[in-house]
Amino acid sequence: MRHHDQIAAMLAKKIPPDLAGLLAAEDICQEAYVVAVRELASFQPRGKNAFFKWLLTIAERKLIDAIRALRAAKRGGGKKALELPARSDASSIAGLLEHVAIHERTPSRSAADHEIVSAVQNALAGLKEDYRTAIHCRYIEGLSAAETAARMGRSEGAVLKLCERALQQLAESIGDASRFFSRKP
Repeated sequence: MRHHDQIAAMLAKKIPPDLAGLLAAEDICQEAYVVAVRELASFQPRGKNAFFKWLLTIAERKLIDAIRALRAAKRGGGKKALELPARSDASSIAGLLEHVAIHERTPSRSAADHEIVSAVQNALAGLKEDYRTAIHCRYIEGLSAAETAARMGRSEGAVLKLCERALQQLAESIGDASRFFSRKP
C-alpha cells in the first residue's frame, strides 16, 4: 500500500480521455494487487525500487488490457466476456462475475461495483482450486470451454461440470445476488 497513491496517479495519467468515464485508476490498481498477491512468490528483488517497478508493470498491463477490452467493445468486436449458464439459479451469480470481468465503469457504477467485486472475490477465494480456475478462465478471462479444458488438462465436459458446481457454490456463498443490482422503476 506504500506505493498505491503513486501508482494510481501514474495510471490515471495514462487513461485516454475518451475512456476516463469508463475506467478508474483505483479499479485497475485493485486488479493489479490481486495479481501481485498471486504472483508474489515469483517476485525477485533486483535493484533499487524493484518491488515498485514490478507492481507498476502489473498495473500498467492491467490498464492496457482494460483499454483494449473497452476499445474492442466500442467497435462491437470484443469477445463475449460472459456466457450465462442454462440454470436460472446460477445466472444471477454469473451476472456478478460479469461485473468482475467487464471494465465498463461510470463513476456511479464504480463505487457500487467495489462491493460486488469484494463479495465475489471473497466467495471465489473460498472455492476449491479447480473450481476457482475453471470460473476464472471461463467467466473472468472469457475463454471458451475448449480453451479452458486445454489449459486445465481436462475434457470440455469436465470443465462445464466444474463451472456448474462452482456457480452453485458461489450462489450459496453469496446468497441473493439481486441485492447488488439497482432496480429501475
